[in-house]
Amino acid sequence: MEKSDEIKLRVLQFAKNQHLIMGDFYEKIQVHPSTFSGKGLQSALSGTTIAEILKIYPELSADWLLLEKGEMLRKNNQKNMAVASAPQANASNGDMSIQAPVELLQLLLGQQKTINDLTETVKALTSKS
Repeated sequence: MEKSDEIKLRVLQFAKNQHLIMGDFYEKIQVHPSTFSGKGLQSALSGTTIAEILKIYPELSADWLLLEKGEMLRKNNQKNMAVASAPQANASNGDMSIQAPVELLQLLLGQQKTINDLTETVKALTSKS
C-alpha cells in the first residue's frame, strides 16, 4: 500500500472515530466524496487538503496522520498549539521526528498562501481583458 493510501485511510479512521457525518466532513475539507472511495483512494491528498484537515481539526495529531506515530488525538486541544508548543528537534542526535510534521504543515500553509496570491493575481489580470 502506498503512503498516500495510508494517509487517506487514517483520515477516514479519524472521521469515523469522531463520529463525523461524512457528507459534512467532505464539504468542510472541500473535497468530493469520490476522493475517499474507489480509485480515488489510490491518489495522494494535496498538501492543501492535508493542511485544511489539520487546521479544521486541531485535535488531530499531524504526527499520527502523516507518519502514523503516536496517538490519533492530541492531548491538548487548543487550536493554536500546533506551531506554538511544538517540541524542538534534538540537534545533538539529529532527531527530527517530532518537529518534521510541524515543519511540513508550515510549508504547506506557506504554499497555500502563495497559491491564493497567484490565483488573485490571475483573476485581476483576466478581469482587465
